[in-house]
Amino acid sequence: MSDEEEEIIVVALDDEGNEIPEDPDEGLTVDADGVVDLTFGERDFRRMEYDSDDRFAIYKLMAHFREDVVREGRIFCAGAGALGNEVLKNFALLGVGELWFADFDDIDFSNLAKSVLFRPTDVGRPKVEVAAERLALMDPELRLRPISGDIRYDIGMGVYRRMDVLTSVVDSVDARVGFNRIAAALGKPWLDAGIGELSWRVACWDPAGGPCYECTMDDAMRYQQHLPYAPSCAPLAEAIKEIQRQPTSPLSAAMSGAMLAQEALKLLHHARMDSPPEQLEMPFGAQFYFGGADPYLETQLRRRVAGCAGHEHWGEIHEEPAFTATGTTLRQLLERAAELLEVDVKAVSLRLGFDLIHELYCHGCNWRGEYFYPRRGLNLDLSCRQCGNEARPDYKRALRVMERFVDRPLADLGFPKLQIFLLYGGKGRVAIELTGDEAEVMGGGDG
Repeated sequence: MSDEEEEIIVVALDDEGNEIPEDPDEGLTVDADGVVDLTFGERDFRRMEYDSDDRFAIYKLMAHFREDVVREGRIFCAGAGALGNEVLKNFALLGVGELWFADFDDIDFSNLAKSVLFRPTDVGRPKVEVAAERLALMDPELRLRPISGDIRYDIGMGVYRRMDVLTSVVDSVDARVGFNRIAAALGKPWLDAGIGELSWRVACWDPAGGPCYECTMDDAMRYQQHLPYAPSCAPLAEAIKEIQRQPTSPLSAAMSGAMLAQEALKLLHHARMDSPPEQLEMPFGAQFYFGGADPYLETQLRRRVAGCAGHEHWGEIHEEPAFTATGTTLRQLLERAAELLEVDVKAVSLRLGFDLIHELYCHGCNWRGEYFYPRRGLNLDLSCRQCGNEARPDYKRALRVMERFVDRPLADLGFPKLQIFLLYGGKGRVAIELTGDEAEVMGGGDG
C-alpha cells in the first residue's frame, strides 16, 4: 500500500450503531443458559445447547419466546371449523400446554375442503371430538378440553375467567357479541378472527379499557346479529340463503389463523408475565384487514365508543366454594346475594342478560309444562309434549325469590357448572361464582 492510499477499516455495527467487538466473547455477560440479557434479552446462540430430542427446542432460540410460559398456558378457542382448525393446529405446534375449544356443529362434506384436521370418515361426527383426536396425535402431552355446545349458555363463565387467553373464530355476529360481553364482564381482552372468500381479518379487543367488538357495529351488523350466520353483504346473503353458508377458502383461513395464533402467543406472555418482552406489545383496538382480490394489508385503529353496552365490567367475583350447579338452589343463591348486599332477599333479582324460557303452553290442547331453556339456545324445542303442535313459550329476563321454581337446583333451570351470576339488590350488585364446581370442571383433561 502506497503512502498516498487511504487505509480502510471495516467494522461491524449493531442495530444501534455500536461497534461489535472482534472478540466474540468481549463485552458479553452470559449465564449458564447462554442468556446475554438476564431480563429476557437477546441470546448468544453459540453458547446454547440444542436438544434434538426436544420437539420444541427450536423455540428456545427465539428471543421473545418463553417455553415455560407457553407450556403452562391455558387458551380458549370459540369455534372449531375451518379457521378454528388452523388456530388449534398452530397452538399445538407451538407447544401450548392446555387448549379448551367449543363448537356445536357436526362435520359435513363441505368442511373437508378447508379443514386441515378433518377426514372423509369424520363426516357426521362432532367437530370438537375429531379435532381433539387429531391434536392429540400432534402432541400427546397436550391437555385438551373439547366442549360440544354453545359458548354462551353451555359453558360457565368461571371457565373463561380461568383462561390466560380468549380467542374467537365463530361465524356469526350474535356469537361474537355474546363472547364480547363475557370478556367485558370478566375484564379480559380477547382476539377475534373472521374470513371471507378472498379476505380475512384479525382484531384485538379490550372491552375493559379500550375499543370492543360492539364499538364497531353499525345498523347492518345489528341486523345480522339476529341471523344464524353473518354473510359479509346483503346480496351474498340472498344468494346463499338456501344453504345458509358463507363461502370461504382454506387460504384465508390459513393466513388469518397464523396471525391470530401469533397475537395469542403475545397475549399469553402478557397474561403470565409481570414484565413481558418489549417486542410483544399488544395492539389493543387494532383490526388487521387483508384484501385478497388486489392484495393489501391494512391496520384499522378503532376508537372506544362511550356508553357502548359491550363495556360492562362486573367487578369483583365472590367465590362460593360450597355452591355448585347441582347442589345449590335459586333460593340459596338469592339469599347469599342478599347477605352480601345487606338487603332483604325480596329486593334481590338475578339479571340474566338473555330470555330464559321457563314454561310452555299449548293453545290446541291446553297443555302447560315447565321447560327451562334460553330462547335463543341451539336445541330449542317448542313442541307440545301432549299433542305435538307448537307451544307458546313464556320467558323471563330476571329471577326473584317469589318464583315457583325457586327451590329447584340451578342446573335444573339450565345453568352450567362454574357459572357466575350477577345479582342486584337495593342500590348495589354482586357477582357470585359457583366455585364448588371448579375441581370437576377444570380438573383433568385429555392428552
